[in-house]
This record gives sequence, C-alpha cells and structure tokens, in this order.
Amino acid sequence: MPVSDASAFALLRAFGMLEFTLKRTPGFLAADGNPLGNQRAKAKADWPDVDRAVAALEPADFLDQLSGSTRAKLLGGARNCPQVQFVQVAADGTWSANYEDSPLPRNDVEALVVAMRRVRNNLFHGGKEDPLQEPHQGDDEEWTMAAREVVGLLLDLLDRRVLRPYPRD
Repeated sequence: MPVSDASAFALLRAFGMLEFTLKRTPGFLAADGNPLGNQRAKAKADWPDVDRAVAALEPADFLDQLSGSTRAKLLGGARNCPQVQFVQVAADGTWSANYEDSPLPRNDVEALVVAMRRVRNNLFHGGKEDPLQEPHQGDDEEWTMAAREVVGLLLDLLDRRVLRPYPRD
C-alpha cells in the first residue's frame, strides 16, 4: 500500500497500541498455543472475542460514532475489500501470494473491524509499492485514514470501558 510515511506510522502506531491494550484487557488476551504447564505460548489479541464484543455494542456507541466517509470506504462497493493475500499453487508446485477479493462479514460492525485489520495487514505485510498488487490505484490513503478512525474509536471505547469482553456461552 503506497501511503505517506505519516499515514503509515500513524496507523501502525495506533494499531500497536490497540493490540497492547487488548492484551492487557482480561477476556481479550489469547495465546498462540497452550500456556498451561511449562509450555510457552505467544500472547496475542483475541480478535474473534473483540469482534463479538464490538458486535454487541449499541449503534450509538460504535457505528454511529464513525464518519460517513469511513463507513462508506470500509463497507462500500461489493463488501469484499480490502483484499486478502492468499497462497496459490502453480502447476509446477511453486507457491505465490496473491491478493484476492474476500467477503467481509454481513454484520456492519464486525465488517468494519475486519476491514480495519485487513488494511493494517496489507500495509504491514502486503505488496506496498508493487503496481501489480494495487488494483485500486490512488485510494490507499483513504483506506488508511478510515482504518485509523476505527482503531481510534476502539481505543477510546476500551479506555472508557465501553468495549468489554462479551460473555462466553
């Protein structure tokens, strides 16, 4: 994603703070592996639990707080962007990572959080400056600004303790 350094740094810094805060919030901490006993497990944010908790919020607390331009950018069109990198296997067995459309969740609130994570992932891990990996030229700043708005709202909701883990069944 070719975006300005200022936009990239702002999103990555905010996203890092979001993941840090989630991992310090009981109920939003997950382990990559089994931490019981003598096993080590990497800490990570429990994004499925975050998605459930955000989906349980009242529209006035989340959806209505986001600008119309952010909602339009992240939810607009065919609801299959930002694209996701998938592995494709060629006839000779070689692997390649290619961007493909991938549907967002039907729930608008969950879709906004998933789209925000995709923007971050594409910025951090993606093709960046490869014109062949940029099917929608010229709108990466808009994607980054929209994702940054979602991150900022999630941080605010966590700070005010409005966003809390959803009770497990």
